[in-house]
Amino acid sequence: MSTSPANFHDWEHERESARDIEISDAISDRIQDLEMSSGHGDAEKKLMGRVLDQLFQSDIATETFRRYLFEIWKQRNASTIQDKKKMARAAQIIANTIAPMIRDTVSSDVHKEFGA
Repeated sequence: MSTSPANFHDWEHERESARDIEISDAISDRIQDLEMSSGHGDAEKKLMGRVLDQLFQSDIATETFRRYLFEIWKQRNASTIQDKKKMARAAQIIANTIAPMIRDTVSSDVHKEFGA
């Protein structure tokens, strides 16, 4: 058996690391594409449909979503700074509620594509 440094290199770990990086990059690319898209594509509509289906499986998430969507509706003609802050806060809460679901769905799709 040779004691050359090349024989001690963990090639399997290197391949797995490269695959993990490739999957991570694909997830980041998909999320960036979603951030930059106009939101009118079929892929975006299907993704949001799946996310909303997931959202409505949880009573707490559903109630949070509806409550703050109603808050945005109430503040739709906001004219004061306070009302605009309420609207911004409601939008942030909705985003915080659905963002993990979007990331999980995109991540799951990419992992399925890569067979991981």
